[in-house]
Amino acid sequence: MEKRILWADVAKYIGIMFVMLSHLESNTELLGALYTPFFLSIFFFVSGYLYNEQDTFRKFAYKKLRGLFVPWLIFSVFNICLSQILSFNSHSDIFTELRWNFLQIRGMGDGLWFIVALFVAFFPFYFLVNLTKGLNRKYRFKIMIGISFGLSIVSVVYSLFMNPTLLPWNSSALPWHVEYIFQAMFYMVLGYLFKLEYEEVLERYNTRANRIRCLVFYLLLIYIPYFADVTMPIVLDVIYQYVSQIFGILCVVSICKMINTNKYISFVGKNTLIYFALHGKVYSLLQTLLKKGVGTYYNMILSNTILSSIFAVVFAVLLSIILIVPAYVINKWFPFVIGRGKRRK
Repeated sequence: MEKRILWADVAKYIGIMFVMLSHLESNTELLGALYTPFFLSIFFFVSGYLYNEQDTFRKFAYKKLRGLFVPWLIFSVFNICLSQILSFNSHSDIFTELRWNFLQIRGMGDGLWFIVALFVAFFPFYFLVNLTKGLNRKYRFKIMIGISFGLSIVSVVYSLFMNPTLLPWNSSALPWHVEYIFQAMFYMVLGYLFKLEYEEVLERYNTRANRIRCLVFYLLLIYIPYFADVTMPIVLDVIYQYVSQIFGILCVVSICKMINTNKYISFVGKNTLIYFALHGKVYSLLQTLLKKGVGTYYNMILSNTILSSIFAVVFAVLLSIILIVPAYVINKWFPFVIGRGKRRK
């Protein structure tokens, strides 16, 4: 068995907790400002870090099909079929939902969009890594960062200025998240280069004092514009988004490397795909029970930013504990669903 990178599981745990929290009704803008810059990009960063560049394209494609595409297909169709039988929200008929699911246009019935985006982003990342493999080390890194960042900027510019009425679905989003994957690839490249070149640098400077400085700077970077209600020009806003994401990732990685993990954190970190796929249904059920059982008190909590924020964090932790059961069942009896083979005794 391959040795797991413990800090990577902790980072994925943090990421998936914020993903679940972001979907809660009790989530607040105050909390959202904290995690929005990094809670998705950390997954791309870790994916780039964990990438095995020894794989041939055939082996690489097989791994991604088995580990990302097949789980997305199974879980997305399962969720759609389940929603036709048991649903707490309004939805379209099954054929409409399946059509939009296979088109994968952001915001249009693409509940598990992130898995698809990661799957698609891996392919340009693979070719960039392999096409630059024979270059001088330092020159190669500059080329990889330059190309990936340039493509990311093109993606951002497209999303900002594309006229949505030119496409039949009245959105600038493209099928299979093509407009987003190069933004994802940039953070995959950063994770890949971090492993090869910069991890040792972080290890040397990852002291308690420096972690505190990094965290304080990040909080100031996030919350000064938030409380000041600053509206930035487009160019400055784009720069700000990149800077805040990179510092957010830096804070998360430096903290994760110092955390002594446990079975709970490791389990959730190993099974983020299952958590991403199933948390929506479980959350909808719990939220419905809350509204029917203690609706008055629940609404009182939602009306207060601090109470709602605390409640959201507690709810996300509870959700992560409940999901241990289906995650365990899938790992033990249906590992093919997540692209894994049965464990050898």
